[in-house]
Amino acid sequence: MLFLLALLACNDSTADGAARREVAAPGPAPAALIAPANASEPTAVAAYWEGGSLTYGEVTAPMQGQLDQMLSEYLMGRYDAEYQAAEQKMDEAILNAEAKKRGLPALEELLKIEVSDKVAEPTEAEITDAYSALQRKLRGQTKEEARGVLISAVTQKKQGERYALYIDELRATYGATVQLTFPDVPRIKVSADDDPFVGPSEAPITIVQFAEFQCPYCGKAGESIDQVMAKYDGKVKLVFRDFPLGFHDKAIPAAIAANCAEKQGKYWEVHDAFMADQTALTEADFQRVAKAAKLDLAKWEECRKDPAMEAEIKKDEADGQAVGVTGTPAFFINGVFINGAQPFQKFKAIIDSELKRG
Repeated sequence: MLFLLALLACNDSTADGAARREVAAPGPAPAALIAPANASEPTAVAAYWEGGSLTYGEVTAPMQGQLDQMLSEYLMGRYDAEYQAAEQKMDEAILNAEAKKRGLPALEELLKIEVSDKVAEPTEAEITDAYSALQRKLRGQTKEEARGVLISAVTQKKQGERYALYIDELRATYGATVQLTFPDVPRIKVSADDDPFVGPSEAPITIVQFAEFQCPYCGKAGESIDQVMAKYDGKVKLVFRDFPLGFHDKAIPAAIAANCAEKQGKYWEVHDAFMADQTALTEADFQRVAKAAKLDLAKWEECRKDPAMEAEIKKDEADGQAVGVTGTPAFFINGVFINGAQPFQKFKAIIDSELKRG
């Protein structure tokens, strides 16, 4: 485009071109366009031409949801970066303070005592598990050929877990916490529809979750959700809406099985069983879970054949897509969007901010 404009400018640099520009030039711009209002004002002129114009509101209204999501992602991304930086510096400070307190010459000495020395040598079972998990990356190596790599991988994993535990212990000892103010992000209007929920119907915090039963990250997110429901007991309403992914062939059948259990007041029993083992979603598994939940199997089976059940799931999916959901799990906390299996602290920061807002 710039090259094309340059060519046009060169062509118009002749005297004849100057004359043509003078003849073709429009009349004076309206006074409002000479000193336009703030572009964020809906009535501000965003574009004009001889005989017409467009306001900022007319341009942005059809894409407001997209703009809100972009702004939200930027603000939350910035918050995450600032939080991680503050957390890292805080941890370094309390580690150094602890090393000094214990008379150790260097931070590395403290980490050796509290992390490395407290991690046991990998067991044969752990090495075997690591081999199974890393086989694709090992490119055909036998377990014995890859033993050194496997021992290193298991050791690093165990050290990471021990370090995380030790840092939590130190934070508690030193009363250390990050308390950055959560940003005021745009709220996205999301309907809870008539989908299953737990918690008080009039709770000050509503979390609408879009998820499915075959997605491993949805199961992982359950750890944070359990913490949320325990810490904010009585203050959170959690709604589950279905968002089956096309490449998961068990997602819709599992959702139908759970929603039909809801007809008998047993939704969460089935939901929890499916989330507990997302590799166990065969028909035999459905039957096993239904029996464990003590469902009326005849009514449950009849419900599963009803086309309206899949239609309801597709409605959930469409509603999710309309508010920008593209993957699972996705959460809207009083309309604040967060994507993926996020740690409890992320939920906590948003919920605390919302409770302060009243």
